[in-house]
Amino acid sequence: MENINFGIDLGTTNSGIGKFQSGKVNIFKNPVGFRDTLPSVIAYRNGRILVGDKARELTSVQPENVFSSFKRKMGSEFSYHVPATQENKTAIDFSALVLKELINFVGDEKPTSAVITIPASFDTIQSNATKSAGYSAGLQEVLLLQEPIAACLAYANTQNISIDESKKWLVYDFGGGTFDVALVSINNRELKVIDHEGNNFLGGLDIDNLILEHLFCPILEKELGTDNLWKQMVSAEKGIYSKLFFELLYRAEEAKKELSIKESVYVELELELASKFIEFEITRQQFNELIHPKVEETVKLTKRLLEKNNVSNQQVERIILVGGTTYIPYVKEYLHQEFESTVDSSIDPTTAIIVGASYYAGTKTKQNLSTEKAEIKEEVPDQLRDVKLVYEVNSQDNEELLTGFVPNEFSGYYRVTRTDGGFDSGLISFHSKFNEFLKLVPKTSNFFHVKIFNKHQVLVFEQDNLSINHGIYNISGQPLPNDICLEVDDTLGTTYLERIFKKNDILPLSKKIYKTVSKTILKDSGAQLIINIVEGKAETSPASNLCIGYLEINASDLSANLLKGTDIEIDFEISESRDLTVNVFIDAINLEISQVFNASAKQVSIPKVRLELEKSLNNIDYEIEEFSINNRHEIVDRLNDLRLEIIELLKALIDIEDDLVTDKIYNIDERKRKAFQLYDDLVRRKNVIAEIEEYQAYKAEIKEDLLLKPNAKIEHVFNNIIKNEAQFLNSNQTSIIRSKTKELQKISHEMYYQHDESYVNLFYQYAYKEISDYSNESVARKHISNGERAIKNENYIELKAIISALYHLLKIKPKDYFEDKNGTLGLK
Repeated sequence: MENINFGIDLGTTNSGIGKFQSGKVNIFKNPVGFRDTLPSVIAYRNGRILVGDKARELTSVQPENVFSSFKRKMGSEFSYHVPATQENKTAIDFSALVLKELINFVGDEKPTSAVITIPASFDTIQSNATKSAGYSAGLQEVLLLQEPIAACLAYANTQNISIDESKKWLVYDFGGGTFDVALVSINNRELKVIDHEGNNFLGGLDIDNLILEHLFCPILEKELGTDNLWKQMVSAEKGIYSKLFFELLYRAEEAKKELSIKESVYVELELELASKFIEFEITRQQFNELIHPKVEETVKLTKRLLEKNNVSNQQVERIILVGGTTYIPYVKEYLHQEFESTVDSSIDPTTAIIVGASYYAGTKTKQNLSTEKAEIKEEVPDQLRDVKLVYEVNSQDNEELLTGFVPNEFSGYYRVTRTDGGFDSGLISFHSKFNEFLKLVPKTSNFFHVKIFNKHQVLVFEQDNLSINHGIYNISGQPLPNDICLEVDDTLGTTYLERIFKKNDILPLSKKIYKTVSKTILKDSGAQLIINIVEGKAETSPASNLCIGYLEINASDLSANLLKGTDIEIDFEISESRDLTVNVFIDAINLEISQVFNASAKQVSIPKVRLELEKSLNNIDYEIEEFSINNRHEIVDRLNDLRLEIIELLKALIDIEDDLVTDKIYNIDERKRKAFQLYDDLVRRKNVIAEIEEYQAYKAEIKEDLLLKPNAKIEHVFNNIIKNEAQFLNSNQTSIIRSKTKELQKISHEMYYQHDESYVNLFYQYAYKEISDYSNESVARKHISNGERAIKNENYIELKAIISALYHLLKIKPKDYFEDKNGTLGLK
C-alpha cells in the first residue's frame, strides 16, 4: 500500500520538495547552504548546466546565460535563447531541470509520483505545461494542487487548531511571480475552497522591476550620461547595457529584502563598462510609495472576491499570509488597515506550499494503486461485482465507521485488518450489510485490507487500497478555476457559449450533452464541423475567453454526407489535474472521435493584442454615448474607468515593442482579457434588458391576439416556447433570449396573416418594387393590375394567388427572416 507522499512547490523564485511521513512533513534540504528551498534559476557555463544557488551566482558574471522567473511564461510559446549552447529553451525545459534537481535532494528514494502546486489562477494550458515539466523530469505521475489550498492544508495541519464551528478564512498568497487570494470554509472535518481571485503576473518580480526602473535607473542615467536606460536594457536590440539588466535586477531584489527589515538601504554598484563605482540610498518610505499600487491591486482583488460571494469583512476570521512577498512590512500594514480580520503570519510563507502539498500527497494513492480494481474471484456470484464500501476518507476521531453493502441477499463473512497489524476485526458473519468501527493510528494515514468470504468461508472479494487519514485536514475537492464552455451556433448566424462546467465545480467532472448539426456538410466538400472548447466566463463573448480544446472534423473524414439536424453526442471529462477529454459520437454516419487536449503553449501577439484593444476602445466610446443619452451615469463612470485602462494598456504596448527580456506582454494580455470580461459584464446587461423587453412585448401581443381569436395549434406552440422562460431570461445570454424572441415573432407573423386584410399590405410591397426586379415585366404588370382590382372587390383568395405569382417572378427572392441561419461552426 503506497501513497504519493511527495509534494513539490514549483515556484517563480524558489522551489522545494517535501515528504509526508508518519503524520508529519519532512522538507528535504538544499545541500548548498542547507536551506529549505532551491532558487528557481538555471545557468549554462562551460558545457555544464547549473541549477539553483550556483546558477544564481553567475548573474553578475554571465547574465546572458542565466535564466529565472520562467514560471511566468509557462503555457506560452516564448522561448529563451541560450548563447552558451546556441539552443532555444522553453519554460517547460527550465522547470524540468529545477524539478530534477529537487528530486536529487531526496537521495536514494527517487519519487516516481508527486503533487506539484500551481497558482489557483493558472489556466488549463499553464496547468498542462506544469505537468509536461514533471513528466520531462522523470515523474510517471503528476497530480496538480492549487497553491491556496496547499497553504490552507499547511496551516490547518501544523497550527494545532481546534475548530468547533464552520469558519471562513482568506488565504492571501503573494509570491515571487503570482498573486492568489482564496476564500475558504473550514469545519472540524475538512476544508472547502469557496472561490478565488488572482493575477498570474503580479508578484515580487514586478516589485523588483519597479525598483530597478523607477529607483535605480534615474540615478544610473545621470551617472552614465544616457537616457532611457530601462528601454535600452530590455530592448530586442542588444546594446551595451543589455547585460546589465539581470545583475541590476538581482541587486533590486536584494534591496527589497533589506528594506523589509531596515528603514533604509545603501546600494553599491560597480559598473565595469563605465569604470564607475556608484553608491546611493533608498528609504523604506520611497519603497512603500513605489509598491503601493501593486499592494492596492491585491487588496482590490481580495475585496472583489468577498463582494461577489456576499461575505463581509466581519465574517472572515483570519487572513493567512503565504508567499515571500508577504515579508514586506507594508503588505501587512495595508492589510491591517483595510480589513478587520486577524492578519496571520504564523506559518513560514516560503515553505507553507511545500508542507501543504506534502500533506495532500499523503492522502493520495499512487495511480497504479488507485486504478486497481478490488479483486473479485472468477467463481463469484454477480452480486459481489457490486460491493459498496462506505467510509470517511478523513477523520478527527479515534475510530471510523466502515459500512459494506452486498446486494441480492448475500450471506457470508467479512474480515478487516489494518496493514500495520494493529487492528483485526476477525471473521464475522453478515447478511447483505455489515458495519465495523476501525481503530485509527493518530495523525497519519491508515491502510486497511477488506476481505469477503462466502458461507463456505471461501474468499470471494478482496480490496486492499482502503485508506483513512486521521487528524489530517484535507479538502472536499479542488474547484474548477473558470467556466468551461462549448462555442455553439445560434439561429441568427452568430455564436455564443454554452456552459459545460461551472466555475468552482469540484473536480473531477464529467458530462454528456446532445447537440445537432447546424449546416449540411457534404463529404469531400472542404467544409468542417468545429468543436471549440474555451475557458473563462460563460456569459461573455467567445473572443474574451481562452481556447483550451479545438477539434476540426473535416468533410474528408466523413464516410457519408452529414445532414443539417443530425444528432451529435459529446462526452466531456476533466480530471483533478485538469486533463480534458472529449468524445464525439455521430451515430448516423458511424463516426467516433476521442481527443485528449493537453495544449501546453499559447501564442500572444503584440499586433493582435493592439488590434483587439483599439477595437474595444471604439466599442466603449459608442456605449458611453448610448448610456449617457439614457442618463446611466454609474455605468458611464465605470466605462470611463475601463476606457482609461484600455488606453493604459495601449501605452504599455508601445513601451514593450522591443522588449524581449521581461514578461510584460503576458501581463498586458491577462489585463486585456479581464478588461474585456468587465466590458461584457457592463454592456451585456443593457443588451440583455433590451432583448427581454422585446421578448415580453411579443409575448404580450400574442397573448392578446389569442384572447381575441383563439387558436389551439398556435397556443400549443406558444406555451412550448415560454415554458422554460425563467431559465432562458436569467441566462444572461442575448443569443438565447433573441432566438426565443424570433420564435415568438414567427407566431406573431403567422397570426398576422390569418387576417385577410394583411395581404393587402403584402401585395403593395410587391407592387412598389422596381418592375425590372421581375423576370417577366409585362406579366408582372398584369398581375399588379389584377391585384388592385381584387383588393377593390375584396377578393382575398385571388389576391393571395397573385402575391404567390409575383413572388415566383422575382429574380432575387426575399430572404425568409424566420429561416434558421446556417452556423459557422456546424454545431448548435
